[in-house]
Amino acid sequence: MIDTVAVLQVLKTTAWWPLAAGKNAVSGKGGSLMNGKSASMPTTAHVSAARLILTGLGDTEADRTALAERAGVPTSHLTGNATRIPTAYLTRLWQLARKQNSDPLLGLRVAGRWRFGCLHLGDYLFGAAGDLAEALSDLVRQAAWFNTAANQIRLTRGADGSATLTYQIRSGDPEVDAVASQFALATQLARAQDTLGRPIRPLHVGLTSAAPARSRDVADGFRAHRLDFGAEASTVTVRPADLVAPLLGADPRLRAVLMDHTERIKGAQVAEPTWSDRLRPVVQARLAGDPLSLPRAARLLAVSSRSLQRRLQEEGTTWRGLVDDVRREYAGELLSRGLTRVQIARRLGFGDARALRAALRRWESGD
Repeated sequence: MIDTVAVLQVLKTTAWWPLAAGKNAVSGKGGSLMNGKSASMPTTAHVSAARLILTGLGDTEADRTALAERAGVPTSHLTGNATRIPTAYLTRLWQLARKQNSDPLLGLRVAGRWRFGCLHLGDYLFGAAGDLAEALSDLVRQAAWFNTAANQIRLTRGADGSATLTYQIRSGDPEVDAVASQFALATQLARAQDTLGRPIRPLHVGLTSAAPARSRDVADGFRAHRLDFGAEASTVTVRPADLVAPLLGADPRLRAVLMDHTERIKGAQVAEPTWSDRLRPVVQARLAGDPLSLPRAARLLAVSSRSLQRRLQEEGTTWRGLVDDVRREYAGELLSRGLTRVQIARRLGFGDARALRAALRRWESGD
């Protein structure tokens, strides 16, 4: 049975307001979507995706925090469940992980840290379905709630009663796509086995990566009857008997409520984010690097400097004012974590601790 109290908390904390809704949305660079949304819309994912990836990649909380910061993910946005983050952050996490770890089972290992409820609304919706076929159909139907990127996600029924789930991540980086898709497939299998209450053995798994030296280990990880590498898309095929098996937490009334909730969220995601919202993560991710100018930021957002200035003015702010706001907010977070003034000054892009002290005095005085 699904914990009703936990579900009520999910409904209470999962935002369905527009992505541009201030603190509850962290916007990134836009991208085209297969579902027909505007190409200027930033592609985002629910924050629980980043948390699970970080849990699988970092052995300690310190490791996970350091990795998040290297990827440019504002750690203040990793708490709670009313936040969406740019999918570019997820791509960066996988890129950093691949640099440190060439393990061909990396996606499988990260998925092994999944526990029911850690992916929030998605897990409860999956678990409330009547059987596995319905759960997988709901997964495909509501995929845009979890991640709005142009990923390839579909369910195809076979003539023999089997079903093939295609779950191919499309980030633009083939190496990231391979490991992230392996992770996605393994996570769906973990969900299926948990909600069925027993192991399942897929008929077939297809992966886009080339066969590694330890291909047998990958096959054992998926427990599939057959596994092929070099596929056009990542897929898993499930037996007919598994598809019609009832799930332990099947609850049609709860499923109806959760389906309605996700539809509201998807509807709210159509809202266009403000330019300030788009610019904030760009600024924060690059404070400690090379000096970030308005022209460079404009190029990253694929607009002209003049257009970006005008957009910010229309929203009642300026480039300099927005950078200052981002620094002030990030400084508060870093101070609360006990970093030294020298460390904070470096991360905020100040020349030295004296410049930081002057800024802190100015912020405290309200100037």
